Amino acid sequence: MKLFILLAMLYSEVRSSIVPQKMYGRITSPNFPKVYPNHKEKIWNITVPKGYSVRIYFTHFNLELSYLCEYDYVKLSSGGKTLAMLCGKDSTDTEEAPGNRTYISVDNHLVVVFRSDYSNEKPFTGFEAFYAAEDIDECKQPLDTNPLCSHHCHNYMGGYYCSCRVGYILHEDKRTCTAGDN
Repeated sequence: MKLFILLAMLYSEVRSSIVPQKMYGRITSPNFPKVYPNHKEKIWNITVPKGYSVRIYFTHFNLELSYLCEYDYVKLSSGGKTLAMLCGKDSTDTEEAPGNRTYISVDNHLVVVFRSDYSNEKPFTGFEAFYAAEDIDECKQPLDTNPLCSHHCHNYMGGYYCSCRVGYILHEDKRTCTAGDN
């Protein structure tokens, strides 16, 4: 019983929302469009089907500005990397606000963390953001990497496939082509 009470207390402090695999959606800070509360943290785990990335943009952004966003912030992470740490209303030399910028995850998963500190001197209204699944073009490879297909790569929504030039056969690995028997 004590464990249940401890878990309930921990859960009430940090709210994490697992967003099911949807192709698009909307997230907002707590109480949006009203002033967001002090001492709050909310986490969204957005996952789209494999073969897609998550594209997110903000239509409203008004958070407390602080040096390096140490007080209130929205943090975007994907693939174990921080994509952006956002705060304020407009970007400065040391802080980033999204403005008209669009952010894209490195894989099919994006973590969005909203955090507010213990006090706000002014009424900040938080954020509203929209996300959508965006097809990853697997056939576009950086120049310094090996191509996915030894001959032709064909991208389609959510995936890709390889094919070979005339006279060649596609191997079981579905990527490698070798000369066929004549």
